[in-house]
Amino acid sequence: MQLDKYYENLSFGEGRKINIAKKIYADYVDTMHWHPYAEILLSLQDGNTVTINFNKYVLKSNDLIIVYPGELHSVKNVSEESFLIIQFPISLITVMSEINRILPILSKTPYCAYDPCNVENDRMVLTLKQIDVLCKSEHPFVEVNIYSLLLAFFSLFGQYCLHSNNAADSGYTVTQYKSSRLMAQACLYISQNCEKPLTLDMVAHQLGISKSYFSHLFKDYTQMTFIDYLIQERINKAEALFLGPKKRMIDIAFECGFSSISAFNRTFKKVKGISPTAFREAMIEPVS
Repeated sequence: MQLDKYYENLSFGEGRKINIAKKIYADYVDTMHWHPYAEILLSLQDGNTVTINFNKYVLKSNDLIIVYPGELHSVKNVSEESFLIIQFPISLITVMSEINRILPILSKTPYCAYDPCNVENDRMVLTLKQIDVLCKSEHPFVEVNIYSLLLAFFSLFGQYCLHSNNAADSGYTVTQYKSSRLMAQACLYISQNCEKPLTLDMVAHQLGISKSYFSHLFKDYTQMTFIDYLIQERINKAEALFLGPKKRMIDIAFECGFSSISAFNRTFKKVKGISPTAFREAMIEPVS
């Protein structure tokens, strides 16, 4: 049931928490939509196109992409069974503190190009295909086993994202691993407190390290400056508020930590390439 022009209300059959399919409903092909669930899309052919929050990705076979709850997205040029689609409540994975802690980093790397020479990458694709095979099984604990594989996938994907952010394909030293955990904590802290007047000094103090050391680690880990990352998290929070009860744009601006509505409008358009009003209308505009 389509509640409005862009909202997709997913249903989970037989009381299950995880959907597995290979067909995208015709109503949502080539059409911007969003839903409150996470979605993994594994491309089964070359040429599939996925757009997430106006960022376009052209996929090859075995490339994968993750859509997080509330993200405006569309798929194009798909044929029958062109994707393996896995949908689930994000709480299924964030219940694990190790995943929840690095979720801000995972969401920065939605797209993963397939590399058969990368063992970690190959195992991710194999795990997703095992889920596809398992869902056809009559085993009495099918969903339990699928859930186990889903967590295994995010364990692999988390390692992939951490390696990508640190440009260390060969793995971590103990020092690198500790630094990565520290920066993951920093990202989570910023995400949870982005509406406050945070400064680099404040976050460094929260972590118990020097300002200069934190600045160096943070830029290396996120490939962003502290200010750019804070702005991005404030924009993300605004997008989440767009999906909730109707609020005035000025109230959303202040609730996300912006000093004025003009600063919010200017910053949002610079980051997203579209005004916040136009972006919200694209997400929640009702069907006439």
